[in-house]
Amino acid sequence: MTTVEARAFPRSRVKVPAVVTPTLVLFGAALALAVSAGWLTLAEGTTPLLTVPLEMLAMLGLFVVVHEASHHATGRLTWLNDVLGRVAVLFSSAFVSFPAARYLHLEQHRHGGSGHLTPWNLRGPRWQLPLRWMATDLWHTFAYFKRTADRPQAEVAESLALLVLLPGTLAAVAGTGNGWELLLVYLLPQRLTMLLASWWFDWFPRHQPPDACSYHSVHSRYPSLPFYRYQQAWRADREPDAAPPPAPACGGEFHRLAVTRVERPLDRVVVVSLALPPELRAEFRFSPGQHVTLRTRVEGALLERQYAVCSRPGEEELRLAIKQVPDGWLSNHATKVLAPGDELEVRPPEGSFTLTPDPREAKHFVAIAAGIGIAPVLPMLGHALATAPRCRATLLYVNRTGADTLFARELSALTRRFEGRLRVVHFRTDERDPDLRPARTGNPFDTIGSALAICFERYQPGALDSARLRFLLSARLHPAKVDEWFLCVPPPLADTVRAVLAEHHVPPDSVHGETFHVMARV
Repeated sequence: MTTVEARAFPRSRVKVPAVVTPTLVLFGAALALAVSAGWLTLAEGTTPLLTVPLEMLAMLGLFVVVHEASHHATGRLTWLNDVLGRVAVLFSSAFVSFPAARYLHLEQHRHGGSGHLTPWNLRGPRWQLPLRWMATDLWHTFAYFKRTADRPQAEVAESLALLVLLPGTLAAVAGTGNGWELLLVYLLPQRLTMLLASWWFDWFPRHQPPDACSYHSVHSRYPSLPFYRYQQAWRADREPDAAPPPAPACGGEFHRLAVTRVERPLDRVVVVSLALPPELRAEFRFSPGQHVTLRTRVEGALLERQYAVCSRPGEEELRLAIKQVPDGWLSNHATKVLAPGDELEVRPPEGSFTLTPDPREAKHFVAIAAGIGIAPVLPMLGHALATAPRCRATLLYVNRTGADTLFARELSALTRRFEGRLRVVHFRTDERDPDLRPARTGNPFDTIGSALAICFERYQPGALDSARLRFLLSARLHPAKVDEWFLCVPPPLADTVRAVLAEHHVPPDSVHGETFHVMARV
């Protein structure tokens, strides 16, 4: 195996707390200001020259909240982003729902557009631009309903309901003879705020020098960064880059180690245990996730291959999981011929595919493994959960069936040991797998109890594809809720995962990968 290095990313990493207090304060203050300005408008003798600017200031603050919630930047709690976004959008637009606005805005980011709104705000004669800016939400509504065939039914239903109910309510209020008050309290401030936001967040930044500190220059690099950290991010980008970390050193010389056990948990898979003499234990000390290089002579050829260490730190034996692969001379030898008492040449552990959390920090790690890829991932997660009591982990594990799942019992034991801190989702590509159909019993209470039980190990039929991954990233595994990603899957799936993570603006340096390469013949 060899480590896949992530390309560099700016040092100002996005780390969103559970609740972003400045955004929550902005929401409360803007809402209070909107209500107060509305009360002043309805009071006798208060001039619109005072109340309309106050309403605009409140709506501009709520517009910022809508944008923050669209990027899941009001905190790691999904429901909080949804609630704040849905309430704030009512003051920002009378036509577009929060889910629709969020979808369209994120689509612009995914397809290369980093502006806050749309090209609608940038094109056309200059005299038209103010009118376009005031009608941007109408363009959003039109653009969204052209795409409803690909959107969830609940989202479309909410958008349709808001498009009918809110304008209908406004028309009813105007019909009661309160049209002038409605214009001053809601319609006029909203249109003027839309004009100001379109100019300030979209048109004006695009007409600044490339090195200017602007919303556009920061937001295009850090889409999920909370608004109050923009200045900090801009200053960090101006600092000279730190020296790149040194390349990991080679594992050292080969040593002959004796095979003590050869277990066969699955067809075509063996777990080989190697004795570590006391004088070599310091040299073979490893971090979970690292690998060793085996070397042996088979039919006159000297063969080398890297295998992940799947034992726990501190054990007196080195355990390696080896899967038989086509044209894999060393793996064929290990799975068919290797026996206790044989010797293998082993180079000490190396590799940077490791997980070493800080025990003081509460982080969430997500690992994606397939087949034999669980070998380095399982000790990484187990060691991290044991040494960092505040961290959490989620594992997405892809196999054909339960009979092909390596370390299934060890994984279930970990979920029970760290109940609530480790969640495992199994993806089974053979939908006939018995794990996908829980056993039926004659006792209805068993069925009810099983349905109500909290289980941290679940099974899903089918492969882990881009659609499923996008769904996970929109909910429980939203990038704002995940600190590090670890991939140990075949290259095609790794490419898919990295592409989807890039769509959701996951920093490349928070995605760590391990892949398998062909055996070397020397």
